Amino acid sequence: MTTTDRGYSTTGTVSRGRVQVWGREIPFQNPHFIGRDEELALLRSHLLTDSTALISHPVQALYGLGGVGKTELAAEYANRYRSEYDLVWWIRAEREEAITAAFVALGTRLGLEEFRPGERDYTMGVVMDALTRGIPFDKWLLVFDDAQNASTIERYIPHSPEHGHVIITSRDIRWQVLQVEGIELKEFKVDETVEFLRKRVPALASIQEDRRGEDDRRDASAKRLAEALGNLPLAVEHAAAYLKETGASTEEYLKMYNENAHLLLASDVDIRYPQAVATTWSVSTRAISPEAAAVFQLLAFFAPEPIAEELLMQRAALELGSPLAEILADVSKFRPAVRELGRYSLVKIDGVRNVVQMHRVVQTVTRDRVAREDPAKASELREAVHQLLAASDPCAPDREDSAPIYQRSLEHLIPSGAVECDSPGVRRLIINQVRRLHRSGGYIEALALGEPALALWREKFDPGDKLTLTLAVEVGVALRSGGRWEEAYELNSATLELLKRNFGETDGIYLECARSYGRDLSMLGRYAEALDHDLQLLPLVERETRAEHEHALKLRNNIAISLRCLGRFDEALTYDQAALEERQRTLGYTDEATLTSQFAVARDVRRLGRYEDSLDLIRKVYDALEQKAGPWNLFRLLTGVELSVSLRRVGQYEDARRQGEMILERHHSLIGEKHRQSLLAATNLINDRRFAGDLKDAAELGERTMLAWENIVGPDHPNTNAARANLAIVRRMQGDVISAAELNERALALFHGMYGDDHPSTLVVMTNLASDLAVSGKPKRARELGEVAFSISQRVRGEAHPCTLVAAANLSIDRQVVGDEAEAAQLREKTLPALRQAYGNLHPQAQLAANGGRLNVDIEPMAT
Repeated sequence: MTTTDRGYSTTGTVSRGRVQVWGREIPFQNPHFIGRDEELALLRSHLLTDSTALISHPVQALYGLGGVGKTELAAEYANRYRSEYDLVWWIRAEREEAITAAFVALGTRLGLEEFRPGERDYTMGVVMDALTRGIPFDKWLLVFDDAQNASTIERYIPHSPEHGHVIITSRDIRWQVLQVEGIELKEFKVDETVEFLRKRVPALASIQEDRRGEDDRRDASAKRLAEALGNLPLAVEHAAAYLKETGASTEEYLKMYNENAHLLLASDVDIRYPQAVATTWSVSTRAISPEAAAVFQLLAFFAPEPIAEELLMQRAALELGSPLAEILADVSKFRPAVRELGRYSLVKIDGVRNVVQMHRVVQTVTRDRVAREDPAKASELREAVHQLLAASDPCAPDREDSAPIYQRSLEHLIPSGAVECDSPGVRRLIINQVRRLHRSGGYIEALALGEPALALWREKFDPGDKLTLTLAVEVGVALRSGGRWEEAYELNSATLELLKRNFGETDGIYLECARSYGRDLSMLGRYAEALDHDLQLLPLVERETRAEHEHALKLRNNIAISLRCLGRFDEALTYDQAALEERQRTLGYTDEATLTSQFAVARDVRRLGRYEDSLDLIRKVYDALEQKAGPWNLFRLLTGVELSVSLRRVGQYEDARRQGEMILERHHSLIGEKHRQSLLAATNLINDRRFAGDLKDAAELGERTMLAWENIVGPDHPNTNAARANLAIVRRMQGDVISAAELNERALALFHGMYGDDHPSTLVVMTNLASDLAVSGKPKRARELGEVAFSISQRVRGEAHPCTLVAAANLSIDRQVVGDEAEAAQLREKTLPALRQAYGNLHPQAQLAANGGRLNVDIEPMAT
């Protein structure tokens, strides 16, 4: 046996060894699999060759007509070469939410340290990162079954040529146009069809040499059947199952087949799949029992995904007459009916997972024919499916233990038409699903379900419909959490007005929407409006719940955020400290909500200039999260950013740089470079690189980060301006004073327009712009601006605040340069001891000031 450079075997049929993780979704190896030798060899060859595909590493698409055997071929490859891989995972890729669910399940199975099932989008990043790095498994195979298009799949393919292979099955023939290498599967060759039939059907099996004539006749019969079936694998499988189960002769089957084909071809309705499938389905269903037929028709109105027995067997769900209600209420009737369908290859049964699945081609043909021939029956079956889905709702979207129950129904909601259903129970299920998804970090999934449903409900129901407005609130949260802040604001604004008008300000949904609306304002940088809104809301929330209720505490947290963003740090600390004490009392010291409050207090304290105290607090939070061995979720990542900032503030520049680089890399690998929090981490790292003397990398990161902020939140957002101000310091230190001054002048104008002169960010830019003017030979203007910054900072932040002392130290230099030596000396004599007191004698800032150097002040972007 030989191997490639990547360590994969190139020859031989492998044994059942090596694989350590084998996905439960992978179809069992078909004992009747025949033929496809050329396709399997070609697939194997392509996977072992560096791909020129758009997706850029060994990725193979198997495409072709529905029922041609794409899934069977992928399953055969996975089973045949399983010992070549440490991990083999099957992903149902017809809808994006199914892909996400598969990756979440994979993360659970891998037991990754950073994995957190409650953060679905985050979890995707964790799993992708693990696969890319080949940790914990070096060789893996992913199969994306029934993918709809390349653009959707590309986002979910780990780029790791040395570690992984990817197989995609799809009915879309346009993969070649998209530069993705692929193999088109066509119908069986005639001899393959004959071989399959002779293996499956005893009456067609080969016999002894002395009866060669009989064998030739059987071969001829098999060839006639193959021709009639068009050599389509799915149709051949159905025919073989029927012949085996009933004992009918080939001639009898062909007669029934031709009769049914005539009826189908006489219809005015086009069949979207090969006529052979519809015809073999028609023949097979005539042979099954009434109970099996009833279940068969019901299954056709679900999605072509695995259907859990628990979802089907709900006695209280159906108010239908016999036989369906009786079958679903009695396991002794239901299971034999399902097994009967399995014997005729009409469904596939997975007894281990206790699920049943109908092939999407068979399902479509069945559903379309029932709808065409008996619209009332189709409506009844569709309603039955909706009732079953609604009855499965545990009505607990906020509970983690409800997730597996919700997952059973999720993939069936859109294909079954549940989003169009008027039933309040079905609509509540959809609302709960959207809420569960966004609360678990699945923002993409939440919007994929919630946005189309909301658009439909708005057209279908009254504008004041309570369920429509409830769904709108959940969609608004998902929009904001997914980064679509303007859209979230617009939706929540309109929803809030409708809720107020129709249900009043004491309504629970109104209060939830109002709190969400305040977060929208804050995310958009409209901190003063957010603060006013939340302060007006707080008494109402406390009256309707109670002051210590978690809803009230969350609102107080939001108020503190707005206060902090507005530079009112003392007030923010008061709110955060009260919330911390209440959570410590009710939740304990290590609950994540408590740690969140302690984290907020650490931020407030640092902005008040108490750098050592802040470092101690944030270390406690960071260490607590580490001791809990929790995942690197957004909160833990942000805590890592705050630790790097606190280290920088106390002068531990090398440690701050290492921490900042590590945490930014984790952000990029887990949530992507364009995520708002990744940009926040990058904005802080600009300063760490500068303090470490790496001006080139600091400038490059600053340019890239400022541009990214501009693209994502706009050029005038406070955080865009923070990146602009931090980059300006680097530019001056590189000697580009003109560029630095231009950046600072724009930043100053924007901050002044946003907050006025009393805001800490405005004062930071004033102080730094004064340095730009001084270095560029404009000492008089530098002193004038420095005097303003120093005076305001004394009043706003206090004389002992480190930033006030930095402004004072720089001003003393400018006073001396313009000839005011007495005032310069007086200010310097007062400032240097205060700097040593604030920073410590050995702090680099205190030492630089003592040596007559100019000091810089940076801006921490606001994390809302």
